[in-house]
Amino acid sequence: MAPRPIITLLSDFGTADAYVAEMKAAILTHCPEAILVDVTHAIPRHDITAGSFAMERAIAAFPPGTIHVAVVDPGDGSARKLIVATIRGQFVFAPDNGLITWAVRRHGCEATEELVWRPPNVGNTFQGRDILAPAAAMTGAGTIAENALQPLGPVMMLPIKPATTLAEAQVLAIDGFGNVITNVPGDLVKIGQRLGGRATVARTFADAPPRTAVAYVGSSGLVELAINGDSAAKKFRLKVGQKLKIQ
Repeated sequence: MAPRPIITLLSDFGTADAYVAEMKAAILTHCPEAILVDVTHAIPRHDITAGSFAMERAIAAFPPGTIHVAVVDPGDGSARKLIVATIRGQFVFAPDNGLITWAVRRHGCEATEELVWRPPNVGNTFQGRDILAPAAAMTGAGTIAENALQPLGPVMMLPIKPATTLAEAQVLAIDGFGNVITNVPGDLVKIGQRLGGRATVARTFADAPPRTAVAYVGSSGLVELAINGDSAAKKFRLKVGQKLKIQ
């Protein structure tokens, strides 16, 4: 028997409304055997950069053949395209707004195609439910039409990339603990190094005294800034996309 398809969902919808459930219903209608996994629905509203980081983390974790539906889309219903990107042997259904950027920067991209399939009836403001989710589900079920995709030229990319020096540091994401995840690869720092006069690089945040700033290489392989027992983002007033002055 063929393995059940894994389909993940990532969005900025939150869980207070029925949007996530509607997406799952659309998927299960076309692929009832799918294994559904929520990556997160707590991306800050319209924060494509934070969504791009979370999408890369999911792609790094899941096996080839996984199908991802990612919707952080301020331009829902506009003229921007819908795309399917193949990254690490996985398929990302997303708007063409830069949401795949960090995954492409970290892993490369085997292919990008435009999703031109449309159902008979589609609303103006919920293409995640009406187009992306059903198309992803039909891909998982092996029933998507042959002409659902067409070749696509360059796609939208955000102005983010792995830093090659500390001077290129910027904030990629802020986790639920207030830890600040940067675009700096871990091999650019060393234990004991002082960064920007604020934090010393340690093995982990627990190596710093309580309420003390610390830098470390996180689970993503990137340098993170934290305060042991507090929020570094609030303490240093940092936001996603912000440039960092690190010496």
